[in-house]
Amino acid sequence: MKTSYLLSMVCITCLAQFNQLSAQCSFVNPGVELNSVTTNGANCIVNVNLSFTIDKNNGNKYTYVHLWTPSQYPNIDYKKAPTATELGAVLATLAINTDGVASLLSTYSPDANVHPLFTGVTIIEQNISGDLYKITIGNIQFPIPGACSSIPVLKGDVWSTQSASDKPPVHCYSQNFNLTINDPVVSGLINCNPPAGPRTYDLDITTTNPSAFNITYKLYLDDGVLILGQTVFGPGDNLIYTSPITSLSSSLPVDLSAVPYTYAAGEDVRSIWAEISSPSLPNAIIAELKNNCTPLPVKLTKFKGDLLDDVITLSWSTTEESGSSHFDIQRSGDLAEFMTIGTVTAKGNSGVKLNYNFLDASPVKGNNYYRLKQVDRDGSFENSRIISVSNNANSVSFEILGNPVANRELKFLLKGDNQQNIRLFDISGRTIPFSLINTGNIYTVKPANNLSSGLYILSLQNQGSVRSKKVLVP
Repeated sequence: MKTSYLLSMVCITCLAQFNQLSAQCSFVNPGVELNSVTTNGANCIVNVNLSFTIDKNNGNKYTYVHLWTPSQYPNIDYKKAPTATELGAVLATLAINTDGVASLLSTYSPDANVHPLFTGVTIIEQNISGDLYKITIGNIQFPIPGACSSIPVLKGDVWSTQSASDKPPVHCYSQNFNLTINDPVVSGLINCNPPAGPRTYDLDITTTNPSAFNITYKLYLDDGVLILGQTVFGPGDNLIYTSPITSLSSSLPVDLSAVPYTYAAGEDVRSIWAEISSPSLPNAIIAELKNNCTPLPVKLTKFKGDLLDDVITLSWSTTEESGSSHFDIQRSGDLAEFMTIGTVTAKGNSGVKLNYNFLDASPVKGNNYYRLKQVDRDGSFENSRIISVSNNANSVSFEILGNPVANRELKFLLKGDNQQNIRLFDISGRTIPFSLINTGNIYTVKPANNLSSGLYILSLQNQGSVRSKKVLVP
């Protein structure tokens, strides 16, 4: 099993314990993934991904995020939008437009002296339900004064407004939340060992700390009780293993594979919770070792929509199907009522990746919301997540064609915008010079030098916003 070196930052105090939270604010579940921490002279260079959930219809048309070190955290009165002076020694500011498809802004309207992070940064939004959207901003890189003698801790504020004016009213805000890197990082899974088991687990515990420190980890078998449809770590879970005191460092991770464990009849579909504790840690770290041994009728891995010449093409993929009958394609113009606009027959049974598509030749003007109704042969069904595709006169289509790229040729579709607004970066945020050749709306990137294998970011930057795509070159 590959060891995961992706570290995660999570909110220590969680949503319920924000020091200040305006009654109307709907910014929840802040989380950060740490991509890397490096030293550069007297500074610590941090590269992170930031995610949070917002309600788009609750005053979050423009959302601003600010990050500080605890010692530099200011006391801001959010009766008005903060200026550069009030923000003080802010490490990073992010400006987000969530009106329609979420995009990053290169300007901070309350004060032109504040420059939001923009170049090389990516943004992805995922509809959770209704107007709730998870926003993930990737490749955020900024320096923290002082060498990385310890894992950095951050404090953050977020506020939202309906206006992009120079003195916008603050509609809601969350203030003084703590973000810290959960180090070590825990990952793993349940091995099904078909056809009938027995189940085993894999467990990885890694750290960036080169100095060894002691940890203890406990494993609990989930009690099977679901809260809002999700497994939750709680007092009803059964302790099945307690480790001896274990030495952990960056060169000495815990890497366990195919470890058997005891479970009773009917418990072979339950997950395992790992709890890691240490005198060196500010809090215990909890991670779920997922149990996916009960196959779902359909395992949907991708669902997306693309606009081209007033026609919307929907595409989706499955990696597993068992007894599936068909997909009803459903559309809504207001998220209140969905109607079926077509049906695609499913393959029925498969254990390999299958691709499907559907053409909506008559989308409504404005936003089109789509979902898939996955119907099984026994009549049961499940709805997919909802995606949104804008069909306006000025709508922009920007899609990668093939990812990972084939034959090292990076191709993309661009409609409704200027090719001169395309930028290419490596994962460190360095600009890569290139030229473009096109046939109609299909463009091919020709870098000045051959691209080496790795992850790249192709961005469309225009009118103070950015839409970015991660591209893998194998």
